[in-house]
Amino acid sequence: MEPHQKSIHLHILLVDDDKDIRRIVGGRLAQVGFEIIYATDGNEGREMARRLQPNLILLDYNMPIMDGMEVATRMKSEDETKHIPIIMLTNEDFSIETQKALKDIGISEYIHKSDDFEVLHKRIQEVLENLS
Repeated sequence: MEPHQKSIHLHILLVDDDKDIRRIVGGRLAQVGFEIIYATDGNEGREMARRLQPNLILLDYNMPIMDGMEVATRMKSEDETKHIPIIMLTNEDFSIETQKALKDIGISEYIHKSDDFEVLHKRIQEVLENLS
C-alpha cells in the first residue's frame, strides 16, 4: 500500500443466535474487506453496539429472549446507538404492516437470509454510501 493511501476499515456488528449464520455471513463479509464483530443475542448486541460503535448492524429478526424488532427499537431510542444503520436479517416474508413498523423505528433495510450474498453485499454498500 502506498504511504499516502488510507486504509478504511468498516466495522459491521452481526447479531444472530445461529452460529452457522454468523460463520457463513461473517466469513463472506470479512472476505470482501469488512471487520466483523459478533454478538449471539440482543442484549450482547446492544452492549457491543454502545461500546464499539460499528458502522452498521446486521440484526437477526427471530432470536430468543429479545427478538430483532425489540433490539432495534431499543437501539434506535438510545443516544449512543440511534445513529447506527440497521439491516434486519430474516427467513420470513414480512407483511406490509411489519415492513412499515421496521421503517417507522428506523430500520434501513431487511434482507432474506436465503438471498444471494451479492444482494446482501450490495445493500450494505448502499446503506453505507447513504451515510456519507
